[in-house]
Amino acid sequence: MMHEGLRIEERGRVCWLIFERAARKNALLPSMLDAIATRLEAAAQDGTRVVVLYGEGGAFSAGADLRWAAEQGAELYTQLEQLLEKYQRIIRLLVELPIPTVAVVDGVAYGFGCDLALACDLRVASDRAYFQEGFVRIGLIPDGGGTWMLPRLVGLSKALEMTMLGERLSAEEAKQLGLLARVVSAECVEGEAQEIAGRLANGPPLALAQIKRLTRAALSKPFDEAFRDEGAAQLACLRSRDCIEGMMAFFQKRTPVFEGT
Repeated sequence: MMHEGLRIEERGRVCWLIFERAARKNALLPSMLDAIATRLEAAAQDGTRVVVLYGEGGAFSAGADLRWAAEQGAELYTQLEQLLEKYQRIIRLLVELPIPTVAVVDGVAYGFGCDLALACDLRVASDRAYFQEGFVRIGLIPDGGGTWMLPRLVGLSKALEMTMLGERLSAEEAKQLGLLARVVSAECVEGEAQEIAGRLANGPPLALAQIKRLTRAALSKPFDEAFRDEGAAQLACLRSRDCIEGMMAFFQKRTPVFEGT
């Protein structure tokens, strides 16, 4: 399925959202945001097991398209609230989606493009990838959840360095900080992401949804509350057909087939 600057590929139960504005380093247009949001909303209901975000042409995303913004002139200021809502809607959907999300970062992830990658559950990067919260360079602040996510992902000091100085974080440093699941060559990054997405797609949907929900929620909960929620979720998983299937497959030495029930 094609949209302006965005291609949607259904690879089995994995949905790939592919940015294809390489000449603009995959800078995002409002129409692209609408198409992404529509597909993410559908993913929770249509049997999609994994969502992958990928930028073609040696860039993940340079964030919002500032050239498009400049072309709007004074009219832009009458749209600020609506435009910000479009960007933040994508982040909320990625965080709240009850299925795993993977960002495939080859080259630049800048500004909102950086926040977009941070909002995904896992990140696979090429060795030439870098992350940069460049908002401060034009008098702005991160608006894709970066001020909340970065301290939790890389620590307070590094988060402030990235956001206040606007400096780039290389793939090697990001890996050392625990920000990345894998770092491979640019030639291998799509294949590596496809392998990880396949593993997730064949995993137990109920358990994966609970892991995502509980782990993210635990960041803002006291231990007793998080531990209680974990126990309740485990009981739900223990009563699922997927758990029975997983145990039978274990004893029968075969690959389990999880149905999400």
